[in-house]
Amino acid sequence: MSTAATMRVLNVLRHWVSKHAQDFEQDVRLKSLTIEFLEDIICSPNLLPAEHKAASQLLRLITKEEPAGSRVDLDQLLAIPPTPSKENIETLSALEIAEQMTYVDHQIFLSIRSEEFLGQAWMKTDKATKAPHIILMTRRFNEVSQLVVSEIVRRSNITARIQAIEKWAAVADISRCLHNFNGVLQVCAAFTNTAVYRLKKTWEKVSKTTKQTIEKLQAIVSSDGRFRNLRDALHRCDPPCIPYLGMYLTDLSFIEEGTPNFTQDGLLNFSKMRMIAHVIREIRHFQQTPYKIEMISKVTNYLLDTSLLLDDDELYQLSLKIEPRTSRLSSSGLIGLPSTSR
Repeated sequence: MSTAATMRVLNVLRHWVSKHAQDFEQDVRLKSLTIEFLEDIICSPNLLPAEHKAASQLLRLITKEEPAGSRVDLDQLLAIPPTPSKENIETLSALEIAEQMTYVDHQIFLSIRSEEFLGQAWMKTDKATKAPHIILMTRRFNEVSQLVVSEIVRRSNITARIQAIEKWAAVADISRCLHNFNGVLQVCAAFTNTAVYRLKKTWEKVSKTTKQTIEKLQAIVSSDGRFRNLRDALHRCDPPCIPYLGMYLTDLSFIEEGTPNFTQDGLLNFSKMRMIAHVIREIRHFQQTPYKIEMISKVTNYLLDTSLLLDDDELYQLSLKIEPRTSRLSSSGLIGLPSTSR
């Protein structure tokens, strides 16, 4: 207690508590031992007043209670609505949809623990227990993309389809303004889905302004150059922000597979650990700042209503029905096979 290292230890502890609070929230024993250690420092007569003060501040930080209602029960939030939603892309505004997409995405993003990013846990057979929230984030991404495709393709009227495309483009653009790049990619992925992409007659009628907006958004989230444009956008923006998780998972897989855990001398490869830590630190940075968005049940119920989702086969058959193939090959026994050209 009376060594010269006391303040250094307290500085390390301050960084740990302030940047990785989840460790203490999820480990009761770690939290109680830390509190006990800090109380010993405060009561020690051999230490300087500055050290007593630093320990007191840290103790207040680790023991402060979370405001009531700040935690969201994910199971409750993501529960499938008991009755089908009465809302659709036409009855809700683009702003409402974008904000509630962001609200739901952010609650899942906040819940991802740092250890879920280790050892490619999200690809292992026990991924449901080792990386449950990464799996949840991925599933949610796919469901929203499927919803966008379903809402466009299920409209047999070309005018209604155009309106749906333009509304979802507006949702994606507002998501960009909210720094929800995960949301931008969810919508852009839907626009490149074969069932939507092949609707040439529909796309011809979409306004020039909407097409330019979509092109701008697709340029931002493009995977070209290892997501170069998206990385630039993330580094320029201030939180709150929801990055596209797939980009970081690709980075971590590249590090894990391309760099050994141990050096040729049998020592731990600290260079690899630093690279992994750098990626996780960037994700944690975006987890620190919450959005000030209130939940609107009628909108989240719409976004979470799985009865609105059509499967891939249904979507493609509907797409063929509203805009049949004009290719000569359609009469040579190839009807029903997915088009290979885009």
